[in-house]
Amino acid sequence: MPFALGGSMRTFDGQSSTSYSRTRPMYPAELYYWLSQQVSPSSVVWDCACGTGQASVDLAAYFDRVEASDISESQVTAATPHRKVNYQVFPAEKTLYPDHYFDVVCVAHALHWFDLDAFWVELKRVLKPGGMFVCWGYNWLQVGKAEDKAIADNVLPHLETYWPAESRLLWNQYRDIKFPFELIEVPAFELNCHWSVTQTLDFIRTWSASQLRIQACGDDFLLNASAILREAWSEPTKKQEVRLPFFVRAGRIT
Repeated sequence: MPFALGGSMRTFDGQSSTSYSRTRPMYPAELYYWLSQQVSPSSVVWDCACGTGQASVDLAAYFDRVEASDISESQVTAATPHRKVNYQVFPAEKTLYPDHYFDVVCVAHALHWFDLDAFWVELKRVLKPGGMFVCWGYNWLQVGKAEDKAIADNVLPHLETYWPAESRLLWNQYRDIKFPFELIEVPAFELNCHWSVTQTLDFIRTWSASQLRIQACGDDFLLNASAILREAWSEPTKKQEVRLPFFVRAGRIT
């Protein structure tokens, strides 16, 4: 069973928003550079389901204007301020943006949470003719043979019944989503982090299934897994490379 990693359409309080922001990986800089080569730097960009502004701020390094929105007020409240980023709170499927306003619409690791039929209608309304839609995500966690086995044996069995149905879209890298446009070829990008065992456990704690399991039964499974994972960690006091297989889907609205 894959390590499905939950997205933005969840209930966040201030503490969980801060934790989410602190533990989630930064997306590849090469992705933003590639995107900047597809459209003008003066483009108006919407970071849809922006969370705490992780992608919003990086997009602002390449584009003059970034509108960022999320359904979660606590996520937006915890978002990183930036002079080029305007944060607002509303759902992806119904916004207050003008018609044909955006040159680019981005969704970072959140498309699987949307009401897609309603979102495609809103996307076509706010995106300029010929405008670009890009979404991306990751759906796995790879450290090393011993570490991966420790997670598979001591974490995943406790989460099996807690994964939201939407996670399955992410597991299959959005191949099951019917996009209302022709997809274009996108380069391959890598998403690698250097994390300690504590950072890795903190990351696992933010998974949607982990949060649901903790709400229902407490976090004993993570406490028990912690000792086992630390023992499996090749150098417990040092950071290791953690690989998060990464995918991108993109197309233009005609």
